[in-house]
Amino acid sequence: MNKFKQKILAQAQHNGAQVTALREQVLDIILQQTGVIKAYHVLSQMQQQSEGVVAPPTAYRALDFWAEQGVLHKVAAVNGYVLCSHAQHECSDHCHAHDEQSHHHSAFILVCTECGAVDEQTLSSEWAALCRGVAESGFVLKEEHVVLTGICSKCRQ
Repeated sequence: MNKFKQKILAQAQHNGAQVTALREQVLDIILQQTGVIKAYHVLSQMQQQSEGVVAPPTAYRALDFWAEQGVLHKVAAVNGYVLCSHAQHECSDHCHAHDEQSHHHSAFILVCTECGAVDEQTLSSEWAALCRGVAESGFVLKEEHVVLTGICSKCRQ
Protein backbone atom coordinates (compact mmCIF):
# COMPACT_ATOMS: atom_id res chain seq x y z
CA MET A 1 0.00 0.00 0.00
CA ASN A 2 1.48 3.34 -0.96
CA LYS A 3 2.02 6.02 1.68
CA PHE A 4 -0.58 8.37 0.18
CA LYS A 5 -3.27 5.72 0.34
CA GLN A 6 -2.27 5.00 3.94
CA LYS A 7 -2.48 8.72 4.76
CA ILE A 8 -5.93 8.99 3.16
CA LEU A 9 -7.26 5.90 4.96
CA ALA A 10 -5.85 7.12 8.28
CA GLN A 11 -7.49 10.53 7.81
CA ALA A 12 -10.84 8.91 6.94
CA GLN A 13 -10.59 6.76 10.06
CA HIS A 14 -9.70 9.84 12.11
CA ASN A 15 -12.83 11.54 10.68
CA GLY A 16 -14.92 8.57 11.80
CA ALA A 17 -15.74 7.58 8.21
CA GLN A 18 -16.32 3.95 7.36
CA VAL A 19 -14.09 2.79 4.51
CA THR A 20 -15.72 -0.26 2.98
CA ALA A 21 -13.98 -2.62 0.57
CA LEU A 22 -15.86 -0.97 -2.30
CA ARG A 23 -14.77 2.52 -1.24
CA GLU A 24 -11.19 1.30 -0.96
CA GLN A 25 -11.46 -0.21 -4.45
CA VAL A 26 -12.59 3.17 -5.80
CA LEU A 27 -9.75 4.88 -3.92
CA ASP A 28 -7.27 2.55 -5.64
CA ILE A 29 -8.80 3.41 -9.01
CA ILE A 30 -8.75 7.17 -8.48
CA LEU A 31 -5.19 7.16 -7.16
CA GLN A 32 -4.11 5.69 -10.51
CA GLN A 33 -5.88 8.42 -12.51
CA THR A 34 -4.55 11.68 -13.82
CA GLY A 35 -6.56 14.67 -14.94
CA VAL A 36 -10.33 14.75 -14.71
CA ILE A 37 -11.83 11.60 -13.20
CA LYS A 38 -15.08 10.61 -14.86
CA ALA A 39 -17.58 8.42 -13.02
CA TYR A 40 -18.18 6.22 -16.06
CA HIS A 41 -14.44 5.41 -16.23
CA VAL A 42 -14.39 4.49 -12.54
CA LEU A 43 -17.51 2.37 -13.09
CA SER A 44 -15.85 0.62 -16.02
CA GLN A 45 -12.78 -0.16 -13.91
CA MET A 46 -14.98 -1.45 -11.09
CA GLN A 47 -16.88 -3.72 -13.49
CA GLN A 48 -13.62 -5.10 -14.89
CA GLN A 49 -12.45 -5.93 -11.37
CA SER A 50 -15.79 -7.39 -10.23
CA GLU A 51 -17.36 -10.73 -10.93
CA GLY A 52 -20.86 -9.27 -10.79
CA VAL A 53 -22.61 -6.25 -12.20
CA VAL A 54 -21.81 -2.90 -10.61
CA ALA A 55 -24.65 -0.38 -10.77
CA PRO A 56 -23.74 3.21 -11.74
CA PRO A 57 -25.04 4.73 -8.46
CA THR A 58 -22.47 2.59 -6.63
CA ALA A 59 -19.60 4.38 -8.36
CA TYR A 60 -21.17 7.81 -7.84
CA ARG A 61 -21.76 7.17 -4.13
CA ALA A 62 -18.16 6.04 -3.64
CA LEU A 63 -16.81 9.06 -5.55
CA ASP A 64 -19.00 11.38 -3.50
CA PHE A 65 -17.73 9.71 -0.31
CA TRP A 66 -14.13 10.50 -1.29
CA ALA A 67 -15.16 14.04 -2.21
CA GLU A 68 -16.68 14.42 1.27
CA GLN A 69 -13.38 13.19 2.71
CA GLY A 70 -11.48 15.88 0.80
CA VAL A 71 -9.66 13.43 -1.47
CA LEU A 72 -11.53 14.57 -4.57
CA HIS A 73 -12.99 17.85 -5.72
CA LYS A 74 -16.34 17.46 -7.47
CA VAL A 75 -16.16 19.89 -10.37
CA ALA A 76 -19.42 20.50 -12.18
CA ALA A 77 -17.66 22.61 -14.83
CA VAL A 78 -15.89 19.50 -16.16
CA ASN A 79 -18.61 17.02 -15.19
CA GLY A 80 -16.21 15.00 -13.12
CA TYR A 81 -13.88 14.87 -10.17
CA VAL A 82 -10.33 16.04 -9.65
CA LEU A 83 -7.93 14.32 -7.29
CA CYS A 84 -6.91 16.82 -4.63
CA SER A 85 -3.23 17.63 -4.94
CA HIS A 86 -2.87 17.18 -1.18
CA ALA A 87 -3.77 13.50 -1.53
CA GLN A 88 -0.59 12.99 -3.52
CA HIS A 89 2.09 14.65 -1.39
CA GLU A 90 3.26 14.95 2.17
CA CYS A 91 1.86 18.06 3.71
CA SER A 92 1.24 19.33 7.18
CA ASP A 93 -1.88 20.85 8.65
CA HIS A 94 -1.01 24.24 7.17
CA CYS A 95 -2.11 22.94 3.76
CA HIS A 96 -5.70 22.56 4.87
CA ALA A 97 -8.05 25.24 6.13
CA HIS A 98 -10.06 23.52 8.84
CA ASP A 99 -13.10 25.31 10.18
CA GLU A 100 -16.50 24.39 11.51
CA GLN A 101 -18.21 24.55 8.13
CA SER A 102 -15.82 22.52 6.02
CA HIS A 103 -12.74 20.35 6.17
CA HIS A 104 -11.76 21.14 2.59
CA HIS A 105 -9.20 23.70 1.59
CA SER A 106 -9.56 26.30 -1.08
CA ALA A 107 -7.93 25.98 -4.46
CA PHE A 108 -7.84 27.23 -7.98
CA ILE A 109 -8.17 24.26 -10.33
CA LEU A 110 -6.72 24.72 -13.81
CA VAL A 111 -8.12 22.27 -16.39
CA CYS A 112 -6.69 21.94 -19.89
CA THR A 113 -9.51 21.68 -22.42
CA GLU A 114 -7.19 19.96 -24.92
CA CYS A 115 -5.64 17.08 -22.92
CA GLY A 116 -7.64 17.14 -19.68
CA ALA A 117 -4.59 17.78 -17.49
CA VAL A 118 -5.39 19.25 -14.10
CA ASP A 119 -3.25 21.54 -11.97
CA GLU A 120 -4.46 22.52 -8.52
CA GLN A 121 -3.06 25.75 -7.17
CA THR A 122 -3.56 26.59 -3.51
CA LEU A 123 -3.19 30.35 -3.49
CA SER A 124 -4.01 31.37 0.07
CA SER A 125 -3.67 35.14 -0.19
CA GLU A 126 -5.59 35.27 -3.46
CA TRP A 127 -8.31 33.04 -2.03
CA ALA A 128 -8.56 35.19 1.10
CA ALA A 129 -8.99 38.31 -1.05
CA LEU A 130 -11.67 36.60 -3.13
CA CYS A 131 -13.53 35.46 0.01
CA ARG A 132 -13.41 38.97 1.49
CA GLY A 133 -14.91 40.42 -1.69
CA VAL A 134 -17.59 37.74 -1.78
CA ALA A 135 -18.44 38.23 1.91
CA GLU A 136 -18.71 41.99 1.47
CA SER A 137 -21.35 41.42 -1.20
CA GLY A 138 -23.34 39.19 1.17
CA PHE A 139 -22.90 36.14 -1.04
CA VAL A 140 -22.20 32.75 0.55
CA LEU A 141 -19.98 30.28 -1.33
CA LYS A 142 -21.21 26.71 -1.82
CA GLU A 143 -17.96 25.40 -3.26
CA GLU A 144 -14.46 26.11 -2.07
CA HIS A 145 -12.64 26.06 -5.37
CA VAL A 146 -12.54 27.99 -8.59
CA VAL A 147 -12.19 26.15 -11.88
CA LEU A 148 -10.40 27.86 -14.74
CA THR A 149 -10.31 26.19 -18.13
CA GLY A 150 -7.77 26.87 -20.82
CA ILE A 151 -4.86 25.29 -22.65
CA CYS A 152 -1.83 24.03 -20.73
CA SER A 153 1.72 24.91 -21.73
CA LYS A 154 2.33 21.37 -23.06
CA CYS A 155 -0.60 21.60 -25.48
CA ARG A 156 0.30 25.14 -26.53
CA GLN A 157 3.69 23.95 -27.83
